[in-house]
Amino acid sequence: MLARDYIMRLLNDFNENLELLLSRKKKEDDPELEVALQSLYNTYFNHLPKYYYNEDGENILNDLMNKYEGTEILTRIEMLAELLYQDALCKQSEEQKNLLSKSLYLLEYLDKNSGTFSIQRRDRIDEIKKRVSF
Repeated sequence: MLARDYIMRLLNDFNENLELLLSRKKKEDDPELEVALQSLYNTYFNHLPKYYYNEDGENILNDLMNKYEGTEILTRIEMLAELLYQDALCKQSEEQKNLLSKSLYLLEYLDKNSGTFSIQRRDRIDEIKKRVSF
């Protein structure tokens, strides 16, 4: 019960912070937005953004699986997939495709291994595939 409460608080906190940043993105072209978005990597995943930019999806997934246990793994994967996706939307061309590919890798892992069906996840997977032209 405590673990589930912790995971729910973690996910709610992450979503609130991400939503706050995204609302700033919609309102104005804020140069500090990217810095704030990148700070979420360290806050929630204990790595600088450069780690996620340079590692491939498989290594990122293995890192998460080594750090977290139980249902927290799936929650962290979902959080990171969303963060990579939102970060990618702030980038251009190849850098964007790189981050979208990693988000796609994590989402496809969740789709196969979470034990739950999500229309939202399937729609995001389809959207990313179109963006990166797989």
